[in-house]
Amino acid sequence: MSNLMLITRANFLLLTVAIVAAGLSASLYAHGVFNPSDALLVLIGALLTHAAVNVFNNYFDYRSGIDERTTKTAFSGGVDILVEGKMKPAAALSIGLACLVGAAVIGIYFLAHVFYPLFPILLYGLVAICLYTPVLSKVHGLSEIVAGTGFGFMGLGAYVTQARVADASGIAVFVPVSILVGLLLFLNEFPDVEADKAAGRRHIVILLGRKKSSWIYVTFIVATYLSIVFAVVMGASPFTALVSLTTMPIAYKGIGIVLKNYDRIPDLVPALRLNVTVIVSTIALLAAGFLVGSYL
Repeated sequence: MSNLMLITRANFLLLTVAIVAAGLSASLYAHGVFNPSDALLVLIGALLTHAAVNVFNNYFDYRSGIDERTTKTAFSGGVDILVEGKMKPAAALSIGLACLVGAAVIGIYFLAHVFYPLFPILLYGLVAICLYTPVLSKVHGLSEIVAGTGFGFMGLGAYVTQARVADASGIAVFVPVSILVGLLLFLNEFPDVEADKAAGRRHIVILLGRKKSSWIYVTFIVATYLSIVFAVVMGASPFTALVSLTTMPIAYKGIGIVLKNYDRIPDLVPALRLNVTVIVSTIALLAAGFLVGSYL
């Protein structure tokens, strides 16, 4: 069981819970609908999807040799379970495929009920899961976009399973989630630049360097909060969604560390921790804001 928790990186699955909660809460706010059984199914499907992503990333990173070169932190670099021989690669691949199949079965169930606009969302997710590490991560500047929008579509997909449409309130979840999850990967790439480059990856931190990338991080943190405010102003989100802005002081502290220590990895680790806190908390608070707003 401990090996299963490690290979799926179960400690990071809380992010998926927050994202699905945001999508479900937004649908309740915008359309007044909540189907408990569908909500449970979409959560299980999303968790299986996230687990599959984590397992495949570990598997392909092991196959490429990148796992042996990365400097591991609590937030980046993956896990050494395959490198240390605690699990066979074939077993890891089987776990990833089993998670993917389970998620696909749930996806087919929802497609039978609402084909459009759910089909393009699920198709995008399938392509991203299967091709991200071996192919898409090696395309210049694409990895952060694919990872971010993949999870953004997870939130939008949860919304669609309830609301049956993809409208402004669904987009009000998709945009901040996409940016935040993209930033989760983005900052975690700072410690892995040399190892990633040797493995053929071409993400933004490699292409622009850590110094310029630190300012990109700042820009998109600000863009996240602006997108939330914009959605409220436009009426796509309730004013209670502004509670998610309360994570700004934590984000500000993290920004200071990133701008000062972008090239000193040991000193950057606290920023990685704060980044995770900001991302999960902001999405969870956004979900809470939509939920409270639906009753006002």
